[in-house]
Amino acid sequence: MTKKFNYKKLPLKVNLTIWYMIILFLVLIFFSSTLYIYLDRQLKDEVHSILELEMQNIKSEAKNSVQNNKELLNTSVNNQNIRTYFYNNKGKLIGEDLNSALTKNLIPAVINKKNEFKIVKYNNQRWAVLVSAYNFTNAEDAERSGFVTLIYSFAKEERMLEKLLLILIIMIPITLIFASWGGYFLSNRALKAIDTISATAEKISQSNLSQRIKISENREDEIGRLVKTLNNLLNRLENSFYRQKQFNADVSHELKTPISVIRAQVEEALDSERKLTKEQKNILLTIKKQIDQMNSLVSQMLLLAKADEENVKLDKEVFDLNIVVDTVIEEMNNLASEKNISIIKETAGNDNFKIKADLSLITQLLLNLVDNAIKYTNSKGKIKIILTNLDDFYRINVIDNGVGIAEEDLNNIFKRFYRVDKSRSREYGGTGLGLSICSWIVEIHGGEINVESSLENGSNFSILLPKE
Repeated sequence: MTKKFNYKKLPLKVNLTIWYMIILFLVLIFFSSTLYIYLDRQLKDEVHSILELEMQNIKSEAKNSVQNNKELLNTSVNNQNIRTYFYNNKGKLIGEDLNSALTKNLIPAVINKKNEFKIVKYNNQRWAVLVSAYNFTNAEDAERSGFVTLIYSFAKEERMLEKLLLILIIMIPITLIFASWGGYFLSNRALKAIDTISATAEKISQSNLSQRIKISENREDEIGRLVKTLNNLLNRLENSFYRQKQFNADVSHELKTPISVIRAQVEEALDSERKLTKEQKNILLTIKKQIDQMNSLVSQMLLLAKADEENVKLDKEVFDLNIVVDTVIEEMNNLASEKNISIIKETAGNDNFKIKADLSLITQLLLNLVDNAIKYTNSKGKIKIILTNLDDFYRINVIDNGVGIAEEDLNNIFKRFYRVDKSRSREYGGTGLGLSICSWIVEIHGGEINVESSLENGSNFSILLPKE
């Protein structure tokens, strides 16, 4: 089945050129038809005038010198293209062969017995016929009354019209071809500013809001006003985003100290020798848990504030990725054991996992992924970390058999503060920033992160990291 053509998918410059060509084609057809019809009518009027003039000359000459109908045959016309036929008042042709096909065809026009001009077609050719009655006496004298018929062949005029039609048929396509080139050129030039706007918009991101659309300052048309409006909008967005980013960074820094003080005080109260009631101890433990969560949120916000900086310099060094994974598993084992979850490591390929990267960020990446897996894996579950040595990359798979992620949420889980209602509820203690940080860490290392998951079937986070 053929696909339906959709003109909306074509570039705007092409669409404009097509519509321009359609309108121009209709205008040319209308102009050519009007010209052809007007010229045809003018030629008919001109022939009519010529025949009228010749008719007056014939009548004038016959009135002065002709005595009977037979003498009419000697009356001549000035135009060689005009044929003259005389009929008596009974409609009988005088001095011509009645069997002539031409006269037989024209006789019906004569029998009307009145002055008439008409165009008749005979033998695929048009003929102009002018019929006029004559009467050279006041009495009804059959010898001096009848009809004069002048016939003019349109062959010359038809050749002229055919040449005109041929010229129009040739010139219309040629005009359309040249007009299409000119239309496309003008459309391309007129829309060049739109291409500039699109190219600039593609370069703009949250870390590069300083880009502006460059266009002639003297341009005051609609495009010029649009560009100025967009540049002013970008100025406001840049200022607003900068203030927001600065506010997040400042607040995160300011919160660090009081959170640390409150946490120290709570831990001191819990570790002190003073006797606490069970209720008091539970309250302090709840406070400590919330402080830990707040401290994690502030740390992640500080890290994202760093991510928003335009120039982030990685502190790259060579280390063994295998050892980092072991360290992360050892650190997270206590948290996993609380839910009776086992963490297993597997390797594929050779045992050389030397990588040149930022050690602290890669460690943070793995901690976030394993912590995320522990939170959303049920008791007695299993987490598997698989290291694979590829040609130019290392692949890390963090696989769990937890609650999983719905398909409609997979494209959003790396967004900041995004939570999935079914499987990412607040009861797990997440901040909604962990996966966003993971995505950023992988991105600045030139890698790639993907996830495969479905509800109740667990998740598989796959990370590709370049070796250098």
